[in-house]
Amino acid sequence: MWTLAHRGYSGCGRLDIWVYPSKAAALREGAKLAMACGLDEDAQATMLFAKGSYEKVLERYEHTHPDTHLLRVQPAFLQHPE
Repeated sequence: MWTLAHRGYSGCGRLDIWVYPSKAAALREGAKLAMACGLDEDAQATMLFAKGSYEKVLERYEHTHPDTHLLRVQPAFLQHPE
């Protein structure tokens, strides 16, 4: 399981988290979200997205947005009851 975490302009700094069954799926959806959050007007991000370099799109998002923004994919750490 993989998570996609996003904190941006909407939601007053709220952190949204989605869960995906694979890293590839989480990266793809994260890149789509980054493009919808304004990177569709960034030539470098548009080129990276078209190439399928989704992880680079997420890096571009964080590089071009304030430190208060986050768009990251990482493994889900699930705790099982004993």
